[in-house]
Amino acid sequence: MADVIRTVQVQEFVELVCLLDRSYGSGVGSFERMDPRLYQPTADACACFHVLEHNGRIVSHVGLYPIEVLTSGVELTIGGIGAVATMPEERGHGHMSRLLHHAVEVMRERHYPLSWLGGNRQRYNAFGWELAGISYHVTLSRRSLDRAAVEPVPVQEVFPWEAEALIERLQSTLVCRARRSDLGMYLRKQGLRVWVAEDGYLVTHAGWGKPFVAELVSTSGREAGLIRAVMEWASQGEAKCVLSMWDQERLARLLPAASGWDARSNEMYRIVDLYPLLAAAQPVLERRAAGLRDLDLCFEIREPDRVDAVTLEVSDGHVRVKPGRDSARVIELTPIAAARLLLGGPPVGDSSQIPSQLAALLPIPVHVPPLSDV
Repeated sequence: MADVIRTVQVQEFVELVCLLDRSYGSGVGSFERMDPRLYQPTADACACFHVLEHNGRIVSHVGLYPIEVLTSGVELTIGGIGAVATMPEERGHGHMSRLLHHAVEVMRERHYPLSWLGGNRQRYNAFGWELAGISYHVTLSRRSLDRAAVEPVPVQEVFPWEAEALIERLQSTLVCRARRSDLGMYLRKQGLRVWVAEDGYLVTHAGWGKPFVAELVSTSGREAGLIRAVMEWASQGEAKCVLSMWDQERLARLLPAASGWDARSNEMYRIVDLYPLLAAAQPVLERRAAGLRDLDLCFEIREPDRVDAVTLEVSDGHVRVKPGRDSARVIELTPIAAARLLLGGPPVGDSSQIPSQLAALLPIPVHVPPLSDV
């Protein structure tokens, strides 16, 4: 019997979550409890579950979930990849590889510019995903907050769903944020705790350890005071939060009160469709282009089955993005090098072909907030 790649039917939901629980070695019902927004027996949810059926049995799965983000003025719909799983006895037969290639094709059909996932770099590099985008992991301690003379902001812990209206209203103030039409379901993720203040809120992952801040808003700029209040509420001497490199004003307020920080990638990205990515970033690129010398080049991302070419022109401070190759100057990139160059990452190798003006134009702002991971 030929293998079939398809999405899951609602009546197959139990079979799917059993596959996931067994593949990950988690307890029965773990995925539904972990994220009831994604894992529920509805037609919309099941349309995101891409599976490979072998001999009439579902043996492998790749979840493909849309994530809508707005990062420093760049609005994108990203294809989030999650719950990549194959039955233990079916591993080693290429099922996952076929499903990942299938997911990329689906994202191209939907014109998703990017894909995002959290996972092992060596495993997913082979399919074009690369660590990219810079996030700052900031640690605050009682001592560092004392030294910065940070006082706690009055807060009250509430059930996450009780804060839905407040979060809905205030999350739009964030420079780096996700658009969540189903916010109420996001707030039912397992392990979330929510504190509210007069002018903000703070969301952490629950547990008895140090608070990890998944989302933080203070319209008066007292983010450090909110964190201190939650540390005291939870009787902890330290807390951590993650902010995008594009969240510059909040970073500037938090770092003086930090005991330490480090910069890491915002997990792994793959450029799926180059033209809508550069077109979405065009207003940001144009702001950066003021005063630059004219530039005319073509990016070509080369893959075994296709070449994705886009031409970028800078003239008198204006930026034009055109699909296809329309320039004599071509920068050839692998998917890995393209993610690093365009989204922010280590050098891509031979820099002689990279014009110096690109350093002023790139990287393109993109960030998937912790509360929106899949």
